[in-house]
Amino acid sequence: MNRLLSFVLFLSIVSIVYFGLHMFLYKSLVRSFEMAPHARTILKWFLWISASSFFINSILSHTLNLHIFTFYAHTWLGVLSISFTVFVVHRLLALIFDLYRRPLAIGALIVIAVVSLYSLYMGTRLPQVTRVTVPMQKLPSRLSGFTIVHLSDLHLDGSFSKKRLSRIVDRVNELKPDLVVITGDIIDGEVTKDMSFSQQLGRLKGKYGTIAVTGNHDFYAGINIYERLMKNSGITSLRNDIMSVAGDIQVVGLDDDEGRRSESGGKGKFEGLKSRIDKSKPAILLFHRPERFADAAAAGIDLQLSGHTHAGQVPPMDLLVWLVYRYPAGLYKDNHAYIYTSSGTGLWGPRMRFLSQNEIVHITLQAETPHR
Repeated sequence: MNRLLSFVLFLSIVSIVYFGLHMFLYKSLVRSFEMAPHARTILKWFLWISASSFFINSILSHTLNLHIFTFYAHTWLGVLSISFTVFVVHRLLALIFDLYRRPLAIGALIVIAVVSLYSLYMGTRLPQVTRVTVPMQKLPSRLSGFTIVHLSDLHLDGSFSKKRLSRIVDRVNELKPDLVVITGDIIDGEVTKDMSFSQQLGRLKGKYGTIAVTGNHDFYAGINIYERLMKNSGITSLRNDIMSVAGDIQVVGLDDDEGRRSESGGKGKFEGLKSRIDKSKPAILLFHRPERFADAAAAGIDLQLSGHTHAGQVPPMDLLVWLVYRYPAGLYKDNHAYIYTSSGTGLWGPRMRFLSQNEIVHITLQAETPHR
């Protein structure tokens, strides 16, 4: 009952915000261009249809596995987000330059079009390879140069191009990593019915295999679906556990916190894992959200790999994540420990990016002599 009430409350808040953005855009356009009644009616119907496309697509994709509205619904969500950001700036400028409200609105529409088209272009590009070197004092010299390919936030669903996934896997294999890790949000829907997803993921080649942890969307889509995909793909699903790699590297896999609300999910039980971490050996934490870094470092973690933020993708989110998260995207250091937050190998919602890129992170571990 509590879960149902929580879902209803969540859906209500999301709907209020979502339709509120449409109302804001409608009033901004009507006020700026002093629209005639018939023009207002056309604009109102356009916004209603566009707003409804997201919910229609959600119903069709989850019940009938039809994705005919997916591209429009997701793109509109991105354009709406960009439009909100631009018209907030427009309204502030209009307060100062009231006589130029209409020219400013025309300029706002041009900016929205340019940013949207550029974001669509960036969203369609294959992930770039981001190369990072991380020094580790506890890393044995024999493992210096150990390479990890870090993937995150693939968000696989029925609309995800199998060709795109194949090209991502090919790029990973070209890097010849020692280990491949995936830090959550692998799925966004029922993907085990299409074996091509598991076949492609099963082609990932790491000398010591592929390890994955859950993300919040893996629980949303169904943890049983996630587990089947991992099993069919030959990927190790590390859920609130520790495993040894290459003899000396400890890999700690932590469930996403969303597991707390799932009957079959874990609860991010890091407290129970701390006593099992050997502080004399290098330790890597795989955790979907870029959180708990200080706690992890104190427990002996040398490197935390996370995702979740997508670096925001489009305005205003690509600005807000830098305010909300302490480690929004990229590599950060705190004393001896490091955290890398991936901007995401894939995308959620709009296939759009503005101030970030899809990425495959290539990490080289380097043995470091302790300073005296």
